[in-house]
Amino acid sequence: MKLLGRTQPLSRYPIETCLETIRRLGFDGAEICLENEDLRPETLDEATAGRVRATVERLGMSPWSVSYHQNYLYDDAKLELTLKAIALTPAFGTDVFVFSGTRKRTGDQAEWSRAVQRTARMAEVAERHGVTLALETEPNFVVGTTAELHRLIEDVGSDRLAANLDLGHAFLCDPDPLEAIRSLAGRIAHGHVENMPAGEHRHLPPQSPEGAMDLGAYLATLREVGFTGGLALDLYKEDYEQIAPESIAFLRQLLDRAEG
Repeated sequence: MKLLGRTQPLSRYPIETCLETIRRLGFDGAEICLENEDLRPETLDEATAGRVRATVERLGMSPWSVSYHQNYLYDDAKLELTLKAIALTPAFGTDVFVFSGTRKRTGDQAEWSRAVQRTARMAEVAERHGVTLALETEPNFVVGTTAELHRLIEDVGSDRLAANLDLGHAFLCDPDPLEAIRSLAGRIAHGHVENMPAGEHRHLPPQSPEGAMDLGAYLATLREVGFTGGLALDLYKEDYEQIAPESIAFLRQLLDRAEG
């Protein structure tokens, strides 16, 4: 497993500086977030994506992914931008596209059918461009649990749909998080890592004493199911540059034990 830095928490920098900062902090690779102002899909093109790819390669970073977390279920414009972003993902030099949905509004069959239909459109574009879609479950979202993710994968019926496994969200939303990880064996394309307090959706540094997660057990389970991809440090409230070195050191110790 490799540790990735997310560009969104460093979006005060232009993307090239952002990636250089991620590398300097000690991350192996990067999650390239299209919420960054200079990468917004409204203006994104292949030339810009190619320049980002060249920067990542120059810095020797690996692996890397592209993400765009927007309400594609109810916002038609966001759906079209998401489809555009999926098509441009190979221009960044990766085949992993990370996304999520939106909070439940009705929780009924009509809403579920909408999620299936729109995700299927995304899967069709992903199939044409050789991209894997990594869906992140979120508390109280239409797809908020691992069980709901399995249901969506089955209903969409595409091999291009996989998981962006956020370990903290599994901790909050799944009755048995480690069994949830095991159930996704072979379907985990990407991950997010943080700690969380019991029963509260609050992203904490992995080493935080407020966290209630046994992250070592989570990482060992990921290793057990054969996941060797990228885990992105997913923090919002802290100064990312300040907290990252300590978080990376803590996670590398756990990974060393997990990978033995």
